[in-house]
Amino acid sequence: MTLWFENNNGEWRPIAECAEKMDAIIAIHQFIDKCNENKPEDEKFISYYTRILESDDFIHYDVGSHTEFFHLQIDSNAKIPKISMEE
Repeated sequence: MTLWFENNNGEWRPIAECAEKMDAIIAIHQFIDKCNENKPEDEKFISYYTRILESDDFIHYDVGSHTEFFHLQIDSNAKIPKISMEE
């Protein structure tokens, strides 16, 4: 299963391959930690909650950013809305 990150422009990019659903939670926290590595302490993102919703062949994760989300593709044929060209 592919874990996707959706940025604030609605663009999706793959960030991890997950064997199990629990792997997605770990990968999300690792992604957030990596994004925070070079930020000043007062600019680091902190996730205070995670809301999970399953629909449309995905498990959607809202980690409290209001503009960025994570999506676990549980069906390999699921349509990805808008793929980012960034790495």
